[in-house]
Amino acid sequence: MNSTKIEPKYISKSNPRVGLIALASDFMIEKDFINIIKDKEIDFFVNRIECYNPLTKENLIKMSNKVTEVTKDILPDQDLDCVVYGCTSGTIAAGHNSIEEKVKAAKPMAELTTPSTAAIKALKKLNIKKICIFTPYSKRLNDEVLSILKWRGLKLLQILILILRQITILEKLIKIIYMMFYPKLI
Repeated sequence: MNSTKIEPKYISKSNPRVGLIALASDFMIEKDFINIIKDKEIDFFVNRIECYNPLTKENLIKMSNKVTEVTKDILPDQDLDCVVYGCTSGTIAAGHNSIEEKVKAAKPMAELTTPSTAAIKALKKLNIKKICIFTPYSKRLNDEVLSILKWRGLKLLQILILILRQITILEKLIKIIYMMFYPKLI
């Protein structure tokens, strides 16, 4: 019997690992991410976090109490380069620093990004200083959103508020908007 020795070839460079914490009720965020990263060398992993109705600051903070546990379960005992906490209102309600501490407790080497921090960085990079926003949040949560935007030097031209009490209604509204403007993504 003849044997051929094969020398293993190891990949010296690994792709960046991105972990997404998605709301349990969010049916679009993974598709959105995949559309953005499809042509990039990025390894993408997802875990879901339980969310609570009604959509209040207290319930968003309650949800954030599970961030460390949910983060740990994204590739357990493995490092991630970045964790995305996919809840804008949850980040604002609990505070970015609080979310970051909870993520770092599970994945100390990972950077954290959120929809709100990413949006602010993008607006800054594009030199956009005046914006209009549409939110599904209560007045109390909107006031916090506004203070963060103003603190970052953005001028709010208009705010349209649609107060929704349940996260599932918000998700249905988002799907309707996607169907109207991005039918190929649905």
